[in-house]
Amino acid sequence: MDMKKPKYLVIALVGKAGVGKDTLARDLVDDHKHWNAIVSCTTRPPREGEKDGEAYHFLTNEQFAEKVLSGDMLEATCFNGWHYGTMKSSLQPGVNVGVFNPEGFDCLAEMPIEDVRVHGYLVQCEDKTRLLRQLNREEHPDVNEIIRRWLADDEDFCEIEDDDRLNVVWNEAPHHKMQIYRQIENDARQVGFD
Repeated sequence: MDMKKPKYLVIALVGKAGVGKDTLARDLVDDHKHWNAIVSCTTRPPREGEKDGEAYHFLTNEQFAEKVLSGDMLEATCFNGWHYGTMKSSLQPGVNVGVFNPEGFDCLAEMPIEDVRVHGYLVQCEDKTRLLRQLNREEHPDVNEIIRRWLADDEDFCEIEDDDRLNVVWNEAPHHKMQIYRQIENDARQVGFD
């Protein structure tokens, strides 16, 4: 592996629904003002409280296809029935933090992209914690959607736990969050970013 400092470091958080990926990503960027939040694109509808350009760029199927065909996407996948992708323009020089599904991480990690290094983290927690987080994130959660995503996650994540490109991190309790932060900060430092 080329050990020169890359222009871009992508911190890729991967995990089932409700493990806390989005919260970890948001808090990491909030705590490191010079780190960039990757805002991915999706064709899924916004959840309660989500705004376009913050959690995601919400696109129609036609808009998404246009970006893929024009070569504007670093990676693009179909996950849980919706399309997700990362635009090249979402990266800024330095540390970039984003949430990826397993296929998106695989595309990003395997694609030779000049000056980009990818560090992947598989975020996990107990199933009960995941379910409670999903039920409590909205005032009126769509239980059928939670069940659909739960079943889809069982299928989509069945092989990823054995992926040696991912560091497994546990996000069950508040002290775990600090351990994850320290690990990611140390990994970024080893690549040449503070």
